[in-house]
Amino acid sequence: MRDQVKARSLSRAVFADIRAEILAGTYPPGSRLSPRVIATKADVSLSVVREALTRLAEQGLVVAEPQLGFSVVSLDLDDVRDISTVRILIEGAAVKDAIEHADVEYEAHVLASHHRLTRTPLWADEDSKTVTEEWASAHAQFHSALLSASPSRRLRDLAASLRETAELYRRWSGSFSAHSADSADYQPRDIAGEHLALMQAAIDRDADLAVELIADHINKTTELLAHYVEAHEDDAAAGVGEQSSSAPA
Repeated sequence: MRDQVKARSLSRAVFADIRAEILAGTYPPGSRLSPRVIATKADVSLSVVREALTRLAEQGLVVAEPQLGFSVVSLDLDDVRDISTVRILIEGAAVKDAIEHADVEYEAHVLASHHRLTRTPLWADEDSKTVTEEWASAHAQFHSALLSASPSRRLRDLAASLRETAELYRRWSGSFSAHSADSADYQPRDIAGEHLALMQAAIDRDADLAVELIADHINKTTELLAHYVEAHEDDAAAGVGEQSSSAPA
């Protein structure tokens, strides 16, 4: 029994570590994941690593293919753009609906969720630029608060579902942006400023401005990921930085 508990604990820890590294972009999109390399690095058995990778595949972060093994899900720019287009339509409609039905309780909810977001540390690790789970949760709560006065539960639920679908892309955009800070064409993104502007538009009950800001907020993620894809296509064409067939040590 003790051995079983220990094995489950190890599996959870390995699962959490690999998940965090995927979300942080440490394992790049589409890169192969070698269970043997990961097991050696984590000092655990192959079965523990395979169990963790199988769970990640169930979450859509990892792809498991016969004969080819495991790899990180690819960054599909067409999918990013499609999700972004639909999110802008749905979240734009939802925030407009919310503001049109706003009251003082709505304003207080938006202010409180924004305050929590600004007081929550963004990075768990300054070197790897891993977003904290606490910040990710506060971020989701803030966006939910912006839509909370909409009387349409289906509209709110649809917006939340699309936001969850885009979560991996959002995290990748933040990590890739942070790692590009030394690039000559790097344009820093003021995420805190974007959230502040959204909060202010909501409590000012400026629905048209809020819709515009939501669209810009979502499109910035798409632009960052497009820049990442284009940069890596250029590197591949030049024969630079080709991906290894195994996970980084």
